[in-house]
Amino acid sequence: MRRRLPLYVWASLGLMLSVQMLVFYGTRLALPYLTLRDLSVPLDAQIPFIPAWVTVYFSCFVLWLVNALWILSESRAHAFRFACAYLIALAISAACFLLLPCTMERPAVTGDGLFAAWMRFLYRADTPTNLCPSLHVVVTYFCWRGTMGCTKIPRWYRWFSFAALILVCLSILFVKQHVLIDIPAAIAVSELSLQLARSLRAERLLFALSRRIKHR
Repeated sequence: MRRRLPLYVWASLGLMLSVQMLVFYGTRLALPYLTLRDLSVPLDAQIPFIPAWVTVYFSCFVLWLVNALWILSESRAHAFRFACAYLIALAISAACFLLLPCTMERPAVTGDGLFAAWMRFLYRADTPTNLCPSLHVVVTYFCWRGTMGCTKIPRWYRWFSFAALILVCLSILFVKQHVLIDIPAAIAVSELSLQLARSLRAERLLFALSRRIKHR
């Protein structure tokens, strides 16, 4: 990754983060008017609660930033297509959060260790809503899939990103932030969005926007 990244990298990242915050927090404003459903199945109850996995849950934020900057720096066209695909995924996720609002039961956190403290912080900061699809999985899936079209990212790092995706999928279950259905739903939304962005050549929208801003 180059030391000085082009402006379009930061602009794309800023747009993606802004819309993600809007979806994550904005859709929650409607929760008092919605009926929440629990999509858990009997198998979910068999998955153990393992607070130590909160380290994976939190550490993926570093992966997201590193991968996003690396992927977006591949080229302007790649960055704009990637950003558009991500925005499509966020739009679909927002529709799911509003049309199929979900919740789940979370276990009581006991003990005084570091992992227990982190779990209490997580549960206070993030309510059990906006579950299906899991945005944690959506973002990490994009971090893996986005590397596949990049010539600047080595093969070993692509495999590392895939391993990180598997670990994140496990972590959201072990810390009881999501139920099983949230994972395939997130993967389906992510892959659909990537294919839509490619087939529609959605990057043309950001190219047109960037030209309009440049000529003002």
